[in-house]
Amino acid sequence: MATRPPRVGPLVLTAPAVAGLLVFFVAPLIAFGVYSFLTGSLYEVQTPLTLDNYREVVETDVNRTLARNSLVVGLLAATFSLLIALPMAYWLRYSAGRWRGIVLFLIIASFLASYLVRVYAWRSMLGSNGAINRGLESLGVIDKPLDFLLYNRFAVTIALVHIFLPYVILVLYAGLAPLQPSYLETAQDLGAGRIQRWRRVVLPLIAAPATAAFLFVFVLSAADYVTPQFLGGTSGALLGVQVQIAFVGTGDFAYGAAIAFAMLAAFLVFYALIALGLRLTRLDRVRFAA
Repeated sequence: MATRPPRVGPLVLTAPAVAGLLVFFVAPLIAFGVYSFLTGSLYEVQTPLTLDNYREVVETDVNRTLARNSLVVGLLAATFSLLIALPMAYWLRYSAGRWRGIVLFLIIASFLASYLVRVYAWRSMLGSNGAINRGLESLGVIDKPLDFLLYNRFAVTIALVHIFLPYVILVLYAGLAPLQPSYLETAQDLGAGRIQRWRRVVLPLIAAPATAAFLFVFVLSAADYVTPQFLGGTSGALLGVQVQIAFVGTGDFAYGAAIAFAMLAAFLVFYALIALGLRLTRLDRVRFAA
């Protein structure tokens, strides 16, 4: 009589994932949380516990200025990424035809370019001797290079949009997948114009993935510290730069952890407000049959 193999319970199957989550996500958060309440010194932390780190984060004028910059850059990068990606995703889903595969391949291939390579590319393009200034000078539009293109929030925002745009396009394209072209044709047959089809058919379906893409770009842009160092200058620096300086430059781990946790708390509040807005408008419940 053949023996039946032992049954594997759900706890055993999920144990590796749970262990990985605890080791690589929960444990670092707990460590940083403890660090943020300790007293920092040169590349080490020690007792006693204190709230001075959070008090300094809130009361320092530089942090408030950088927090405003982070909020503005994050919102601009997320908004422009969404505005550019939505029509592109719509075109890919319903109008691209034989070009769909080629364009999707090019979007995916853009991931092969290094983050730093893209940042340096924009630094070269926006610089005084960059392609934009040289092109405008050759056309006779300007007599001298435009200095305001680089080392400000504009340069940081445009680079971040370029970096995160492919992710947003793919997310929105996947979000439009359940919406068959026949639904749009039916809405048109029922008398819905182009604006009505977008407002009553497309936008309700795309609200949840669009919100996810918006939050993705907002959080990563507002917390970025690499791009502002190369393109931001003094007026385009973000709060993430302060975290990098605290951990690497001054060695104040406690202060850096406090800034990081303050940013995390702000992001959670922002996420809660967005989620509440979706729930109140019932857009998080919209579904279409594939």
